Amino acid sequence: MTTPSLERSLRPGGYLSSCGEIYQITAVSPESMTLTVVNQVTQEEVVLHLATLLTTQPETLRFAPSLAALQQTAPPLELFDAHTLPVSLLTRARSMLTTVETVEAQVAQAERQARLHDRPFQRTPVLKQVLAQLDPPLALATFYKYQRLSRECGGSESALAASLRRSSWQQTRMNQAELHFLDTLILRYYNRIPPLRPQTLYRLAQSVLKRTGGYWLNPARCPSSLPVVLVDELLDPTLPIDSVLNNPEKSPFLTRIQLPSRSWFYTYLRWFEQQPEQGKALVTTRSGVQQWEQTYEVFDTFVHHAALPLEYVFADHYLLDVFIVDETTRTERDRLWLTVLIDAYSRSILGIALLYEAPSIMSIQTALQHALWPKTSHLALGLSEDWVCYGIPQQLSLDNAWAHHSHSLEDLARLVSQSGKYSSIDLVFRPPYRGRYGALVERFFGNLAGQIRSLLPGALQSSQPQHLRHAVRDACLLYQDVNRFIHQTILHYQHTVHGELQGMTPHEKWLEGMQMGLPLVPPQTPEMLRAFWRLHPQTRVVTSKGISAFGMTYGSPELGQAARYDRQGKRVQYAFRYDPANIGCLALFRDGHWVGDVYAHPLRQPDGAWMTLSLAEREMAQRMSREAGNSSRDWLHYLHELDTLVQQRQKERRQTRRAIPLAKRIPVDPRTTETNLRALSHEAVYAQYTDLLVGFLGDGTLSEKEAP
Repeated sequence: MTTPSLERSLRPGGYLSSCGEIYQITAVSPESMTLTVVNQVTQEEVVLHLATLLTTQPETLRFAPSLAALQQTAPPLELFDAHTLPVSLLTRARSMLTTVETVEAQVAQAERQARLHDRPFQRTPVLKQVLAQLDPPLALATFYKYQRLSRECGGSESALAASLRRSSWQQTRMNQAELHFLDTLILRYYNRIPPLRPQTLYRLAQSVLKRTGGYWLNPARCPSSLPVVLVDELLDPTLPIDSVLNNPEKSPFLTRIQLPSRSWFYTYLRWFEQQPEQGKALVTTRSGVQQWEQTYEVFDTFVHHAALPLEYVFADHYLLDVFIVDETTRTERDRLWLTVLIDAYSRSILGIALLYEAPSIMSIQTALQHALWPKTSHLALGLSEDWVCYGIPQQLSLDNAWAHHSHSLEDLARLVSQSGKYSSIDLVFRPPYRGRYGALVERFFGNLAGQIRSLLPGALQSSQPQHLRHAVRDACLLYQDVNRFIHQTILHYQHTVHGELQGMTPHEKWLEGMQMGLPLVPPQTPEMLRAFWRLHPQTRVVTSKGISAFGMTYGSPELGQAARYDRQGKRVQYAFRYDPANIGCLALFRDGHWVGDVYAHPLRQPDGAWMTLSLAEREMAQRMSREAGNSSRDWLHYLHELDTLVQQRQKERRQTRRAIPLAKRIPVDPRTTETNLRALSHEAVYAQYTDLLVGFLGDGTLSEKEAP
């Protein structure tokens, strides 16, 4: 998990460069999200808005704690602090990187000379010759190892030095029995009411070992499940310890242990408390999940231990209890899904996503995109209240739904950090059937549901059939109406006093946590914005026709410059991201870096514009084309024809409605409509619809059923 760090925050004394100008930060205003800076050339003091900085020429925006670091031409994006690494490892890493760069430069020069004089060039013999001339000479296999490590660490000296550490670095020397002893005491006694002090818990550990003569249960000697009864007997002061030690059935499971020093114990206890999810992983790995569950998961209240904003963030979804209507006909009903990210420290709503689709990876990634940068969505709706919370969540807690387990979300969590320059996101999945883990979000959803039922027309008062009919009958709100209502409710929530915050509002609590500096986030570059698109699990190669995906061929002028083969003669594999709402455009990535966008050739229109096509539309068109008796590859032609048909039918309906006087229009009773629909045969309606599509898509000939 990422540790909160002031080095990843905007605070007075730091530097930034934007649009070719260098500024020093003199003051930070978390409430207005502005920076007071001094131009280092003109010494003029100006006020910069953070939202404008992150969106205006984001490629030129850089932050650094010092002027020297800012003036570096290519600041390394390191995952590790070089000051914490041994000099010997840094020297070894520097030597490896220098060797790789020198050898590759000499091989590249030899290749250019060969091409210049029209001589054949073979890389391996030349590489061996260059390696033999080094002092000392280097084996080919060793060079390949250096090259691989350099590539994996992104050319970062500190990252490479950290990877050279021994496998046992930072691993405790305590054995399994000693760790089980400490874990047992922490889980059983530390969260008592009233709670024990760390000093008392350490004296308790001394007393237990004095009573048992230094003996404790050794998990390595136990069967698959630990004997819980034996642990209870060791901790029972009323039971003579000799009855346990001299028992031939129990003594084989015991071993002598030593209590660690007091300082080591306090450090371990503090780490265990502040990182509950990692503590759970350790306990379940050592002793099984049963021990964790049997002790009521004592660190379930770690939400109250949040020391800074963004330390713990919870996400969840809610199907709004209100029907909306479509904007075109005002007759089609639907319900929206709301995804919310809430900060545990301040109880602030960090980000939202309001979508038609059921919860998916795009719901979380859209909410993350809204949370990452300063908010402007409420300003676009004409709402002027302050909504100043933003930033990268350090630990994002998700429910254990299948939709949340995705390489796309894991890859996004890594890309946001930009190789360690910014905070990364630690994804934590809440166990199933544990509602208390998401209590913060559920409480907000409960309050929101009450306001929806009391204020909005078309709201579902309950699941009873009559309430459902009334909600369908009264539905009249559009998507933008509900979106504005959600924003108004959140802004009211942000400025409402919470009892758990000692009489403060979430807005005030957030500003209190921002006194040390604003969160540092990456600029909104095109590459970063495309990182929030969905990552396809498979890769693609570039062919003479372009990139193939979703049954279409994609291309662009920039694609002609993309590499097709690497130096080993293998096809270069490109990952790609896409927006499910428009698969007509793909973003290509190579080794985590954005190469460019490509567009679907079949979706290009005669005027040069590109038709928008969603993934759901494409899948529906494929399915219906197959059902109509055509090949699934004809789905694109079918989609064009279907769009034309829909537009024509909508036009005819509008003309018909205008032709009928308003007084003669008969209102439709929802109960009558529902009864009639149930009376229809589903197979008959489906067969009629399929025949209609076949006739529309076919060559005009009649089907066998219609042939005379």
